[in-house]
Parts: sequence; C-alpha cells; structure tokens
Amino acid sequence: MNASSSWLRCLIVACTALLCACGNYEEKRIREAMVEKGFGSRAEGDSRYENYVGGGDFITFLIPSAAVGDPDTERLVALQTTQMVRVDGTILIPYLGPLYVLGMTEAQLGALVKNQLRPLFKKEIDVQAIILSGGKFFYALGESGRKGPIRLEPDLTIWRAMFLVGWSSLANLGRVQIIRPDAENPLVMEVNVREMYLSGFTNRNFSIRENDLIYVPPTFLGLVARLLERILDPVSVAVTTMLGIARIQNAYDIVTGETNRVYFRF
Repeated sequence: MNASSSWLRCLIVACTALLCACGNYEEKRIREAMVEKGFGSRAEGDSRYENYVGGGDFITFLIPSAAVGDPDTERLVALQTTQMVRVDGTILIPYLGPLYVLGMTEAQLGALVKNQLRPLFKKEIDVQAIILSGGKFFYALGESGRKGPIRLEPDLTIWRAMFLVGWSSLANLGRVQIIRPDAENPLVMEVNVREMYLSGFTNRNFSIRENDLIYVPPTFLGLVARLLERILDPVSVAVTTMLGIARIQNAYDIVTGETNRVYFRF
C-alpha cells in the first residue's frame, strides 16, 4: 500500500511538473510575440510631417540621365520603375539585391541607396527616392456608415473624417471617440462632433493619424435597438430558414400536382 501511494504521488508530481512546463513554454512564446511599444507594425512614423515607407507603399527613384547612359551603371535604369514594397519589407536595388526599407523616409532611403552604391562605382551617383503611398489607413467602427480600414487622406481631421465615413440614424455624435492605439500608453479622445458642427467651435478638431480608430457609439435608444437586434437575429435566421423550406415544399407540391390536381390530371 505504501509503495503504491508513493508511486501515485510521484506520478501526480510528474504530471503537475509537465503541465507547468507546458504552460510556462506557451506563456513564454506569447510574451515573445507581445508588442512592447507602438502599434506593433515594423514601420512606424508620423506621415503628417514626413512620409515614410509602409507596407503596401510603392517606391520609385530619380537618377541622373548620365548614369543611365553609362555602360557601367546602365542597370540603374530599373530604379525608375515603380515597385511595391515586398512582404519582407524589402525592395530590389540593381547591383545590390534586396534592401530593407520599412520605416524609412524619402531622404533616408535616398541616402542609404547612394551610400550602398558608392563602393561599387568610381563616381557618386545622386539618387532621390519617391514614396507613392498606398498603404496608410485609419479605421472606423460602431455606428459609422463605413467600417474597417479607410485610406488616410492628407491633413485629415475628425471634422472631415466623420463626413468621409458617415454615420447611422442610431449614432451618438456627442461622444465620438478617437482611439490612438499603443502598447504602453494608448490614448482615447472624446469629441462632441454634433456641437462642433452646430457651433463651429473647432477646439477639439483633432488630426487623424495612421492606425487611428474612430468609434461612433450608439445613443441609449440605439443601444436598446442593437441589443434587440442581437436577441432577435437567431430567431430571424430560423424563420427565414423555415420559410425557405416551406417555399421549396410548395414548389415541389405544385410540380408534382399535389397542390392543384386540376391542372395536372393525365
């Protein structure tokens, strides 16, 4: 009996240690994947002041015509072709290969390519980068007319952004929230858009940055309406399904002559 109890205790201890080890391993992997600062994307910056390379952007370069006509550097003409930033954050540079560019401004990218090409040739080649932005968005949720990612326009403020996304009849325009996500210090700014439109007082006409979220909450009656909508949604699905089955049965009865035998007598 004592030996059996000892083996049982040892088995319990071993299983507990194994479970703890598995739990600690999974928690360690989760901690490694967590965002320590910022939004979590590899490319970060403030495009309102200086544009930077983000995922989905397109890049092209300006190079001197002399470099294009020189047999030693004629392959640089490929830089004038617009290319999209690849999924790994790189673009292809002749004579160099893939070059990581995420988060760089136009000035930084041009200087980097120029410095990378300098050791390959006897003369310095002036290279200027141009970022054709195509991947910077803000987001809208709640009682907004448009939801999800929306392309960021230059110098966009909440005044124009609200007209850009629209709102439903249940929207509470007095408590619109601009949520600026961050892993350390997220910022939530509440704006009375209704008062802004009626009075013209633009003290809280905040600028919209990339990755901002505009949340348009419902009014109290709108909240009740959405709650009832969620409660009744499964019922409406069931009723729609039953009506669909009834229509199929009715069509079958008509075709087989069960509904009106006058027209289907042989």
